[in-house]
Amino acid sequence: MTDSEREQLIGHLLGALDEDEQAAVSAQLENNAEYHKEMVLLQRQLEPLAALRRDFAPPPGLAERTCRFVAQHLATPSSVAKSNGLSPVVAPPSWISRMTKLDMAMAATVLMAAGLLIFPAIQHSRFAARRAACQDNLRELGMALTQYSQTNGGLFPSVPIQGKLAAAGIYAPVLFQNKLVNDPGRFVCPDSRLAAKRNVFRIPTYNELELATPAKIVDLRPTLGGSYGYNLGYMRDGVYNPTKNLYRDNFAILSDAPSDRPGHQSDNHGSWGQNVLFENGGVKFMTSSKPSDSIDDIFANDDGLVAAGLHQNDSVIGASSATPIIYVNR
Repeated sequence: MTDSEREQLIGHLLGALDEDEQAAVSAQLENNAEYHKEMVLLQRQLEPLAALRRDFAPPPGLAERTCRFVAQHLATPSSVAKSNGLSPVVAPPSWISRMTKLDMAMAATVLMAAGLLIFPAIQHSRFAARRAACQDNLRELGMALTQYSQTNGGLFPSVPIQGKLAAAGIYAPVLFQNKLVNDPGRFVCPDSRLAAKRNVFRIPTYNELELATPAKIVDLRPTLGGSYGYNLGYMRDGVYNPTKNLYRDNFAILSDAPSDRPGHQSDNHGSWGQNVLFENGGVKFMTSSKPSDSIDDIFANDDGLVAAGLHQNDSVIGASSATPIIYVNR
């Protein structure tokens, strides 16, 4: 289990998640034994906080004694300490011996509780920031795709159905080579495995792809489109067609790359969901592969296959190495 997934479980236990994230965690707990096992372990680790649920009066003078204790340790350093740059070791005042074990236990428990509450909140903020940065990437790529469509008969970049360029990720070299996107980092979700290689990630040129050996093509395809998956087009009367930009508000054109797992949920964002770019330029974080206002599954066509849609409104997002046509060897 990744750190991001564990952060989400802690947030779930402490009620620190928003409604969509809470629903995503609940779904994972119902369908994933590993998540349920990890949650049980985390619950056991949080059991010491159960004592805080009791109502009791604190020992008299606890706040005053704590403040005096802190003030004592913030006293002006001695000349010796100043000379070596270290804070002096201050002998504990006589009153500290009067602090009871209950005082110390309560103070330690309060500090631990504060840490367990603050840490998930910080981690949740980091998760939200990475998700927002990913959405910014998709908006930038969406504007580039729209610009491309405006100068190419309303069509988005086409995914070849065979040959070395037959991969959904080809949209990235198209945008990059046409100078519609200048920063390769825009193709990398900050909450994906590829983010660790963001500074060295590069988009290959058409020439490199055409000259690449079959083995090299196999290596390039999984990251050809960065961290994102792209629309695979659709079939009409047995003929493959690239997607036309109709500015639909529920038609997915780009998203966090789908995985090979059942449901194809993206591995980005701790597998809690995926950011999706729609034709109208809108971006939404979805905890499932179906938009709330549509029955269309964005990661599979109407036949349940990761391949070109069966009609113009059948949107299918394929991972970088996905091809529009599934060829069967006979």
